[in-house]
Amino acid sequence: MSELKLADVGRDMQGKTVLITGTASGMGRITAKRLAELGARLILVDFDVPNGMAARNEIVRDTGNERLEFIDCDVTDFEQVRRMCAHVDASYDRLDVLINNAGITESVRRESVDGFEMTMATNFLGAFLIARLLREKLAASAPARLINICSDAHKMTKTLDFDDLDNREGWDAVNHNKGFQAYARSKLSLAAVSYRLAEEFRGTGVDVHTVSPGYFIRTNVHRHMRGIWKLGVKLFWPFLQSPYRAARTYVYLASSPDVAGDTGHYWEHMAHKDSSPASHDPELQRKIWDYAMLSTESGNRG
Repeated sequence: MSELKLADVGRDMQGKTVLITGTASGMGRITAKRLAELGARLILVDFDVPNGMAARNEIVRDTGNERLEFIDCDVTDFEQVRRMCAHVDASYDRLDVLINNAGITESVRRESVDGFEMTMATNFLGAFLIARLLREKLAASAPARLINICSDAHKMTKTLDFDDLDNREGWDAVNHNKGFQAYARSKLSLAAVSYRLAEEFRGTGVDVHTVSPGYFIRTNVHRHMRGIWKLGVKLFWPFLQSPYRAARTYVYLASSPDVAGDTGHYWEHMAHKDSSPASHDPELQRKIWDYAMLSTESGNRG
């Protein structure tokens, strides 16, 4: 899917403010550029400052849209997230679209500064905290949209092990199976909570969309893979799906009036799709919500 095809998607975004996480590369960067072309005011968030600033400057140069701010923020560091959200709340009169796009997959278990396994912290807990902290800003800007970038990988796990959500058991050294399990858990958590968020926002004018980009995208979400898996990604790189195809759905959901009010659905390639039965389980939704609330309030520091 070429960049020209992405240019076919999107409606006028003049007067709209959009925050996107994970904009230093990949689909976040591609989406940001297209939304800038459509006239949006953009808040670009990433921990990778050199590439994040390069993305910002490239977008300004290529689109002529100078209403872009880059914010250095690691979404796995909850203190940084709180500072970033406080800045957005104080500095912007509105927030029309929030796209929680930042994501990783790991082969080695690492922990965030708050003491959580890095995959869960990046793909779920950081996104949850941003949505919670910017809830009132979104509601005050209604009609507004929250777009959580999930993955069909969430279907790889049928439930969540609440005794080991932090993926400690059996993850020693390089372990690709554990890494994929952690990724699937984080995305199931995000899908389940997205449905809960849709209910929490119902009646406020804020729509919640959960998005699968599709399978095996050419982005650096694979950058932490090790050994044979890293080699496999390199060998199959030319055959992986274009990130421009995946970004079409992001731009569509961020800008199209056709999806106004179409909240609480799972999307892939600009169409509704079924997510897993587990993601719709009210008890699992409640438990993962409670876990996220407790985790982002207290953290594991100290």
